[in-house]
This record gives sequence, C-alpha cells and structure tokens, in this order.
Amino acid sequence: MTGWAWQAWFALFGGGLIFLSVLVPIVVIQTRRYGALSFRRLLGTAAVSIYAVALVAYTLLPIPDVRANCGAGGGGVELVPGHSIGDILRETEGLSLLRTLTSTATLQVVLNVALFVPFGVIARRYWNRGAVVSILMGALLSLLIETTQLTGVWGIFECAYRVADVDDLIANTAGAALGVLLAPVLLAWMPSAENLRAQRGMPRPVTVWRRWFGMVLDAVAVQVAITLVSLALLVPKLIVSGGSGPSVPENAVELAVIAVGALVLVVVIPATVSTGASIGQRLVWLAPEWHGERRPIGRSLARAGVIGLPYVLASTFAQLPEGASDALQTVTGIVGIVSALVVAIAVVSVPFTRGRRGLSLVLAGAELRDSRA
Repeated sequence: MTGWAWQAWFALFGGGLIFLSVLVPIVVIQTRRYGALSFRRLLGTAAVSIYAVALVAYTLLPIPDVRANCGAGGGGVELVPGHSIGDILRETEGLSLLRTLTSTATLQVVLNVALFVPFGVIARRYWNRGAVVSILMGALLSLLIETTQLTGVWGIFECAYRVADVDDLIANTAGAALGVLLAPVLLAWMPSAENLRAQRGMPRPVTVWRRWFGMVLDAVAVQVAITLVSLALLVPKLIVSGGSGPSVPENAVELAVIAVGALVLVVVIPATVSTGASIGQRLVWLAPEWHGERRPIGRSLARAGVIGLPYVLASTFAQLPEGASDALQTVTGIVGIVSALVVAIAVVSVPFTRGRRGLSLVLAGAELRDSRA
C-alpha cells in the first residue's frame, strides 16, 4: 500500500492546483447557469479535479527508464479475460484468508475496481447521466486508458511501459457500475443541476461577497480589454515588420490609444447599454437603479468611471517603457496611487453602504438590485 500512497498525495496537490486555476471561470459559469453560486457543486468540481489527476497518477505514473523498460519487454497486452483470478489462486495458494485478501494479486483487482467507483458516482449523480450511460462512459474511459498504455502514450514513448489488460477494463467497468449504484446514497447531499437551473430566475439578496466578486470580474475584464486592444494595435506592426518590431507599446501615444480603447470596452459601452451595469455586475446578476422612468446616461457614465477610469489608466500605463520621461513617470505614479486608493475605498465601502452599493453607486445616487427583480 505504501507504493500506491504517493499517487494519492500527487492527486491532492495536482488536483488542488487545477481547481484553483479554474475556480473563477467555474464560479462565473455557476452564477450564470444556476443564478447563484452552489457551494456544494463547487466542492464537486474540486473532487472531479482531484479524481482526474488521480486517474493519471494511478494509470500512467511513475514513468520508468523507457529504454531499459523497452529492452526488458516491460509493456505489452493481456487479452485473456479472467486471468487475474488464476493469478490470485496461484500466488495465494496455502495462505491464510487475511494474507490472501491483502496479497498484491488480490489488491491489484480490488484497487482497479475501487479506482472507477468515484467515476460512476460522479457521472450518475454529479453529471446527472443515466445509469447505463454512466457505466458505458466508465468503460470507454477505461478503454482509453488501456489504449494509452498499450501505445506508449500514443507514441510519445518508444514502447509501452505498462501492460494493457482486459481484466483491468472489466474491473474498471465493474467499479463504475458499483459507483452508479452507490451514487444516490453517497451524493444525496449534492443538488442536481436541473433543480438549480429551474431556480435560475429567482432574485437573490445582494450580498457583500457577491458584490466583491463582481468587482474581481470587472478587474479581470479590464485586463482582458487591455490585452485585446494591445493586440489590435501591435499585431499589424509585427506583420508589417516581419516579426522584428517591438512586442510592447513603444511610447505614451500608443499607451493612450490602448487606454482609450479599453475604457470604451469596459466603461463606456457597459454604462450606456441596457441596465448600465458593469461587466462584473452583469455576470453576477446585479444592476444599478435610479429613481424615475429613464436611466440618466450622464450619471451612469459617472458611476462606471469613478473606479473604472483611474483603474484602466493605471493598468495601462503600468506598461510604460523604461525610457519614458521623468514627468510622464511621475504622472503614471500619481495615477497608480489614486487608482489604488479609489479601489481600496470602493472595496471597503461595500459592507458599510445601504444595499451594498459601494463608492460608485453612492456618488452616482443610484441603488443596487438583483437584475431579475
């Protein structure tokens, strides 16, 4: 068992990193698809990430010295169904029941079954697939793994370094079927995607965490907008110069063009379209609201620009070339300080303002509501 334990730690670490890398997109997708974040399904995403790495670790790792392995004929294929039973009977002959159950031959089969039990649980209850479909998915995944082993990871290695075994395919499929049977019990606490989607249009309270997450998404939108405008500006120059031109903005004029383009994308357009909510607010189902029948465009732009203007300018001019004049560097530093101060006040003000409005909505004289209300 010690020889199989390190893969579990590898799965926890690697799966945790994968989960953290997709956390923001997953939260956005859940919020849009279900109308709110489902913490329990978020836990399910973490479990799927860890399990995916565990499958790789237990089926493909460790990678041996491939040349030595090829010379010794370490890989291959076993196509005789049920040979594992014969291996167990032969290797445990004369042993006690306990030693038989804990022998390598027995544990090899048991662990191959156990390895796919989580897959059956996930497919049946987390992905909400039918019982037959879930078992078939497990069988196909096992077949993919065995084929990957047989082909030396699809030709990456000179030869197969593991045995592609038909009994592994049978044991994995049995594990998936067992997981399908256990899923209603083991994941009874997991809300189904269908039920959550049915409640998607229900208005929810405007919470501090929801408001802050919208701010994080606005910050991400700014960086994406700056990147897109920079590419639109720099790629034609690289094409004309044959790839020998600069890959970063050369002067303040180019930075100003990038800043204006980003401001249009993340400040002006969102503030003048539909509810006037920012990109982050829209993604978390929030919208500003003014008294009266029509939304005042001027105050809507002011709301968007209070934080958006200094933040976009500071983020853009952070790319200022080293050879820029002292005066320009001084202005850039002042803009950066102002932006940091405004953002800090905006974040801190959320819990202390009525309806979690925050700095921008207070200054613009607007309220904040769930856009579905």
